[in-house]
Amino acid sequence: MCDEYYKTFREESSGMFNSDPRGYQIWEAERNTWNLLKLLSQYRFTPIKNIDEARKPFQTDGQLLCELLAINKDFAEAWIVRQWLWKIAPEFITVETNPEYRAFTKNAILLNLKKGDSEEYKYLDPDGVHRTQRALDSLDQEHEKELARSIFEYLRRGQVDDAMDISDKNGHFWRTASMSGIILYNEKVDDDVISTIGNINRHIWRTTCYHCANQENLYIYDRAIYGVLSGDYENIIPVCRTWEDHIWAYYHSLIECQQDEYFSKHVRHMGVNEDDDLPINIKSTTPNKIFEMVESKRIDRDPDIERFHIIQKLIILNDSKELVKQLKEELIDKRLSREDETAYFHFLRLATHLILYLRDLMLPTPDKESDHIIKLYTELLIEYRQNKLIALYASKLPRDTSIEIYALFLKDVMASYAERHKLFILAEQYGLNVIAIARKTFDLIFQEIETADKHGAVFDVRIISLKEPIKQTEIIQIRALEWLTFNKEQHREALKLGNTLCRRFLASGKMNVAGMIIMEMKNSKSPLSIIRYEKSEDGEIDTVYVEHQNYYNMIEYYNRYEIWWKTWKSKPKKSNLKDTDDWNKSIKEVTNSLDNLFHKFLESYVYDYIKESNNMMTDEDENRIRESERVMDIYIPNAVLRHHTALYETREIIPENLEKSFNLANIVVEESSDLSMHFVRSKKLQALLMALRDSYLEILRKNPKDISNVLYDEQKFN
Repeated sequence: MCDEYYKTFREESSGMFNSDPRGYQIWEAERNTWNLLKLLSQYRFTPIKNIDEARKPFQTDGQLLCELLAINKDFAEAWIVRQWLWKIAPEFITVETNPEYRAFTKNAILLNLKKGDSEEYKYLDPDGVHRTQRALDSLDQEHEKELARSIFEYLRRGQVDDAMDISDKNGHFWRTASMSGIILYNEKVDDDVISTIGNINRHIWRTTCYHCANQENLYIYDRAIYGVLSGDYENIIPVCRTWEDHIWAYYHSLIECQQDEYFSKHVRHMGVNEDDDLPINIKSTTPNKIFEMVESKRIDRDPDIERFHIIQKLIILNDSKELVKQLKEELIDKRLSREDETAYFHFLRLATHLILYLRDLMLPTPDKESDHIIKLYTELLIEYRQNKLIALYASKLPRDTSIEIYALFLKDVMASYAERHKLFILAEQYGLNVIAIARKTFDLIFQEIETADKHGAVFDVRIISLKEPIKQTEIIQIRALEWLTFNKEQHREALKLGNTLCRRFLASGKMNVAGMIIMEMKNSKSPLSIIRYEKSEDGEIDTVYVEHQNYYNMIEYYNRYEIWWKTWKSKPKKSNLKDTDDWNKSIKEVTNSLDNLFHKFLESYVYDYIKESNNMMTDEDENRIRESERVMDIYIPNAVLRHHTALYETREIIPENLEKSFNLANIVVEESSDLSMHFVRSKKLQALLMALRDSYLEILRKNPKDISNVLYDEQKFN
């Protein structure tokens, strides 16, 4: 992925219009970081093979190097780091090939000989310039400088063969001979014939290269070349430009010194004496010292790239704790500003994946800081609606955090039921606690509903008609229940929370919203219809279902009353016999149906069992009682008064309704239900008395001589 983005950004930046190269530089740095981590992880977590302790009497340098790589972990890691630094070095433009050795100087010498000028420079051997302190022709001089630079760049990339090849092509065979000494003495098998290759006198050759590197009159790149060959970092550093160049110079020196030290401790090939050591004064170093020296030079000027260099350093040093600490300082301590979106988003993504990778390797990573970074990245995914990825990263967080963050994400998802179900399934696949998440999602949405206590006194509440449209915010709150339908284990909880929603909306007079909830549960095409009541094994009736049925009966009655009212207002104005008969028939049917639903509604109303028990009540129980009482204070008196209107108005069409309207008094004061308290609290008692007075007077008007069937006692309402 890094390679693809790097290539894309680089092509864009090198096009007709110059774009900001920052994008491809960051992707390149990330690619290099992952390659380093991959190489070192593969080595660190690969079991070390046992080395055969039986040693040959004599070993070649190549055999000793293989042995050293196998037994010395630190040396092997340094070798891997150098290989990585070789590979990531940028491309360079090599010198133009000029096969004729020092052509311009040679022509000048021939011309001077013809002129008889013996004072001019007249040597073509490699040492002539330094021996005579005379310069070559300026064009040859410039070409040799470029050649030296190209040779160094090849060596910087570990491409020794290419360095020797470019020397041959330019006629500098002596340079090729100098560099060939870097090839270790080793055995070579061709057609079962054992022969040897490489430099048998490496110690002499290396010492010579070291002294050449320290010749101050040599060109800086020539000194750097000999510095590479001898492992003398002090003469390589002057030509290093980048952080990578400096690290490579020190690591190359470290490797060369350690391998030669190992060679000197063991019996090698025939003909090499232990006292053949020649003076090489190269200071020994360690990886920690290397990075200290490079950091002291303050090479990095680009803060974007410097962040990657810090990560790369800590990967090399195998310090995962310090790595997470640095990531935390950049992202959590705001060293890297959120306003710099390009750098922040890229670095946050990288930091998250680094932490996850380190955890997979079972390396120590501070939990608090690591979780905080992963949480930041998950929140970023939520912000940019990367819905398919959120569950994956949430699953990497602690249980409570994963529940909270995924619920916060689901809370604002407005997609279809099927799409939301997919998000639920994704969470399940990644091992998230989907039951807790579904409940938390509902709770977060539910918190946005105002509590009943904020809606003022009961008698000030206006009941909103079932026909009134509901707001978009209320639809969202209803849909919150759908999160509880995906798992059958939560269906009873969904029914219970549906009751809670109904109570909250009814308590504020929003009967239209409560009606929508009830109707959605009864509508087979609605996702909420999946919520089914199932009897318990002992056959007891669940109070959750009882409460739900109460609301259903209430909504059904109020809905039928609205139908009755519409029918009543549609009475024909003209005395058309057929229309009047049809209307009379309709009003009788709807009134009788309304009467049945009224009694069904009141009969289903049972005072909350919790209040009657001696069990310790929770805060939830107390809220439920308080809200239930408020709902009944609003809707029972209103239902009784509406029903009185229906019965009283239809007294001429259905004569028995007059007496029924008056007998509502008995229903209100009946001890088993004690509905009168709701009239008192809602301040509707006076309205009821006036309605009953109308019925009483109408009964007296129709039958003034016989009122023995009137069972009215005004004292019951005092």
